[in-house]
Amino acid sequence: MEGDNVDPRKFDNLVELISKSKTDVIIDSGASTFVGLSHYLISNRVSTMLKENGHELVIHTVVTGGQALSDTLNGFNKIMKQFPGDVSFIVWLNLFWGKVEMNGKDFESMKAYVDNKSRVSALLRIPEYKPETFGRDLREMLQDKLTFDEAIAKPEILIMVRQRLKIIRDDLFKQLESIEAVLA
Repeated sequence: MEGDNVDPRKFDNLVELISKSKTDVIIDSGASTFVGLSHYLISNRVSTMLKENGHELVIHTVVTGGQALSDTLNGFNKIMKQFPGDVSFIVWLNLFWGKVEMNGKDFESMKAYVDNKSRVSALLRIPEYKPETFGRDLREMLQDKLTFDEAIAKPEILIMVRQRLKIIRDDLFKQLESIEAVLA
C-alpha cells in the first residue's frame, strides 16, 4: 500500500518470490488489498505463468452466514467468473454469524455453488463458536494480528483463552489436513 492506494508494481516482487519457491506459498491479502491483488493476478495472467513454472494458484474465499450471506455469496460468484478456469478455489463457510442458508437451501444447493462446483477443490466449515467465549477469543487474536501459535505462547493471555484458541486451531487445521491429500 502507498497511502490508501495499492501499488501494483510491488506485486511483481511478490510473484518473483513465489515463482522461485519450492514449497507452498500463502498470501493473506486482507480485504483492503484483495481487489487490487485480484486485478493484478487476472490482468497479468499470473495463474497461467505460475502453471507454466510448475505452480498452481488456489484461492481461498469465505462465504459468511447471517446478514453478510448475500454479499459474500455475490462476491463468491463474481470471483469465480473473473478468474480463469485454471484457478481452483477452497471455500470457507463461516457459520459464526449464522447458518449459510438462503430460502431453505444450504450452500451446496445454491445456484452460485452448483454453477461453479467443478472449480471448488474443497468446502471447509468454520464452526459456530460461542460468541462470548470462543468467538471473542478468536476476534481478539485476529485484531491483535497474532497467529494461533503466537497467541497460545503468550503467558499473559489467560490459560482458558489459550485453551479455546487451541481448540479452534485444531478444528481448522484438521479440516485443512483433510484436503491436503486431495490437492497433492
